[in-house]
Amino acid sequence: MTMRKAFLRHLVPAMALFCALPGWAAREFTPQAGLWMIPSENNGQPGRGFSLDVQGHTAFLQVFNYEQSGAGTFHTAVGQLDDAASMTVPLLRFKGGRYLGGPAQDAVSNGTAGNVAVRFTDGLNGTVQFPGEPVQPIARFLVPEKLPYWWTQLSDDPLKGTRRRWGFQGVTMAADGSHRLWEGLLRLDESGALTLTASPMPGELNSTGPAHDSLHCTLDRSTQALDCTAPDFDDGAAPVPSALDIQRVRLRPLGRDIVGVIQPKSAPGARWTLNGWSLGSASCSEPCNDPDQRSIRTYAAPEMAMDGLCITGYCDGYSHIMLLPASGAWMIVDENTGAPGRGVFLDVQDNTIIAQTSDYLANGEPTFHMGSGSLKSSSSSAGATTAEMPIVRYAGGRYFGGPARSGHEATTAGTLKLAFSPIYSHIYSDMATGSVSLPGEEARTIRRLEFEPPGVGMEHLLGEYYVQWNAAEPHLASWVKLTQIVRGDAVNAEGTVRCMQEPQRRDPNSMLCVLLEPPVEANRWRGTARITVNPFHRNTAETYPSFFVRTRDRHGNWLGLGTVSLPGLAIPTN
Repeated sequence: MTMRKAFLRHLVPAMALFCALPGWAAREFTPQAGLWMIPSENNGQPGRGFSLDVQGHTAFLQVFNYEQSGAGTFHTAVGQLDDAASMTVPLLRFKGGRYLGGPAQDAVSNGTAGNVAVRFTDGLNGTVQFPGEPVQPIARFLVPEKLPYWWTQLSDDPLKGTRRRWGFQGVTMAADGSHRLWEGLLRLDESGALTLTASPMPGELNSTGPAHDSLHCTLDRSTQALDCTAPDFDDGAAPVPSALDIQRVRLRPLGRDIVGVIQPKSAPGARWTLNGWSLGSASCSEPCNDPDQRSIRTYAAPEMAMDGLCITGYCDGYSHIMLLPASGAWMIVDENTGAPGRGVFLDVQDNTIIAQTSDYLANGEPTFHMGSGSLKSSSSSAGATTAEMPIVRYAGGRYFGGPARSGHEATTAGTLKLAFSPIYSHIYSDMATGSVSLPGEEARTIRRLEFEPPGVGMEHLLGEYYVQWNAAEPHLASWVKLTQIVRGDAVNAEGTVRCMQEPQRRDPNSMLCVLLEPPVEANRWRGTARITVNPFHRNTAETYPSFFVRTRDRHGNWLGLGTVSLPGLAIPTN
């Protein structure tokens, strides 16, 4: 992450226009942040690739590659994705910045290596063309989940026990464009059987139907896909009704994201797309009457103070906590001078964390270091999640336009240390703040780089939301698309939802939304909802009695991975 916020805006003058004029000619996916690879070059040896962060229309690539001399280097590419999810932008080179353990100093621009053309076809795949090379496929670098799942095993760090479960929010997307939000809870019982409980949101319950579906699941270790099937008949040979019309679902967690395919009961030949977002996984030892007996890995910090993943009725909270921070570009806060510099890309997949640094040698030449390690949970509710890893500098790999060749380790620079606290500035962590200790340096605050920060208005809060309203009507809920700003408020096309901010605007990411009865001129309120948006999509979504989930960003881009093809997800016709 070589460009801080101000410098990024300087490089992309059009960004302000995109931020001010949101549109809805949008992608049906968001490429997943983290490490990406060129599959044809993935031979198990060190090589080249890039770290990616996409927020809204803005894409940021940090390419790690090599000079003709064999020296490791990096190039930065940033721009706006068009309607085809593609862009062609310069590969920028820098020099003279701070080296590991060295004094503070800014870098300077050092020209370009030519243009890179990148195009994404879904949240996990695409193509790239580097200077002097043909178009090549690219893919997300996926770290296999450690099997068996951590929460199915017994150990002391973190403590794991008899109540074991993984929770997520899923959105079913049918071919006609309709979609439905639901919650999934995968449980492991003492016999080793996996059961998925799929529950509609309260606002989508059918008053005459069941409250949830119960599906029996198996895990395919070779593909890491879960295959869950609903029973056709109950013990009395009567057809089993369905709350969500799910006959069969195959799904796979990919870091925070969930992807899958659903076979509906009502149309067995049809296939629906499943996208979703993990809340976390938990395990408890009976009788679960003390937080010290409860462990959690969570993608949304407030989950650690709730008992939704490990319901006991005796206590709230967990003492063994692992925060799973946001993948993407992070900046070193006290080096944010507005000039080129250095930074860190993080890729978090379950408890595996990969770090790529973009920094410099003592002679001013750009280089990169990479390392990977495991996150370590805290032993108290206020303790930090930590990680340590050696970071390595590489050499000898492929340069732009050059022949295929693998790299090798040049030197180990030392140990990189990371820490993420569950509490930051007296509130729960946004999963985008932490600290880093680079080799030879003290610990300093890092923060995820925000490409499209709040402006003076509410444009950054536009998007699609599922909202459960605080209303006299029980379980009043609706899908809402906030697509325009009218007299300073965010409003849907029909004018039936109006969202406003308090005059003091103490929190630019918070708004109060009102659901109006037609005609809207009468100003009759049906319900209200307080919505506070995390810019990196890490809301816990629980603000009882109102509730929301954001599914599209300010431009209308879908916040999931879209329809993807992975081994084990296809459901056969028979």
